[in-house]
Amino acid sequence: MATRFQDQMKIYGELSKVRLSALVVMTSSAGYLMADWGAVTMGPLVAVSAGTALAACSANTFNQVWEVSHDALMKRTAQRPLPSGRISKPHALAFGVGAGAAGTAVLATCNPLTAALGAANIGLYALVYTPMKQRSEWNTWAGALVGAIPPLMGYAAATGTIATPAAALVASTLFLWQFPHFFALAWRLRHDYARGGFAMVPVNDPTGARTADLVYKYSLYLAPLPVMAAAADVTSWMFAVEGMAINGYLIHLARGFVADRTTANSKKVFMCSLWYLPALLSLMVFHKKPTTDSNLEENEGLNAAAEALRGVGAKACIHEALVSSDAPEASMLPCPVVIADEAGEKVVGGVQTAVAAVEDLGVSVQ
Repeated sequence: MATRFQDQMKIYGELSKVRLSALVVMTSSAGYLMADWGAVTMGPLVAVSAGTALAACSANTFNQVWEVSHDALMKRTAQRPLPSGRISKPHALAFGVGAGAAGTAVLATCNPLTAALGAANIGLYALVYTPMKQRSEWNTWAGALVGAIPPLMGYAAATGTIATPAAALVASTLFLWQFPHFFALAWRLRHDYARGGFAMVPVNDPTGARTADLVYKYSLYLAPLPVMAAAADVTSWMFAVEGMAINGYLIHLARGFVADRTTANSKKVFMCSLWYLPALLSLMVFHKKPTTDSNLEENEGLNAAAEALRGVGAKACIHEALVSSDAPEASMLPCPVVIADEAGEKVVGGVQTAVAAVEDLGVSVQ
């Protein structure tokens, strides 16, 4: 009996694509933590994480119900529960409906906006993205939109809104990241996708030129986001410094793929994308600027923990170690953080000056 139960749980896990669902939950949690930390409490965080997990399980199950005949043709998917006959379509469909209903109900405990985003994303994934995969290369862009919504769900759970620069930045990061991530993977799997009848860019790109160009372009599009986050006063300028370094490495690998469109080079981009997202989101959350009213008593532990981590980071900073030495010339060393802060202030000041000059000419700038 225990073995049968374990086998059933394994099948449900495969239908849910557990690792992919875990990634989705991570992005929704990041969205939650990008909100004003004065609004951060553990109850809604647990609720949005659980609800997002169930919604992701539902969407992934509906995806496999729809694609069972195509999955049967592909080497990497032929042994999934449906094409292998380990579960029936009605059973899988019932599981998907149950997970989706439960997930939406859990998300509704946060607020109606979060629940609406979750339900809409299930529909977008199952009813738009999934059927598009056999019809149009634009399915990847639809899928990227699906991936950008979970962090908005997290942000909405904390604040009840998504109309802020912080929400836009974290969603944009997710949207743009998916192109170097997926196209690098799809190039390696293009022959399998062709067997399954999927309309992916690499399937219709024998030389790989379009695929590599898209990987490179979207890697470039990601690059300004850390600077924009700092300029919008969402994060400190240190995030811009660290983000530019990470993006620089991704761009370097993408250029390598453009120059030599081999499986090995596409794999380098893909492997980078696996750590890129958690690293960038963690740094974005870490360097998130608190607002003046984010001092609620229940959040003192969270804010204190963040400050403690920042203190550890300062002690580990090579520049700090050099400046604290007895060498008189050490105090003259330029600090990257200070340089970034000053540069950011100059950029913002320049923009404000330009706006003032335009308004002096009688042109209103909204």
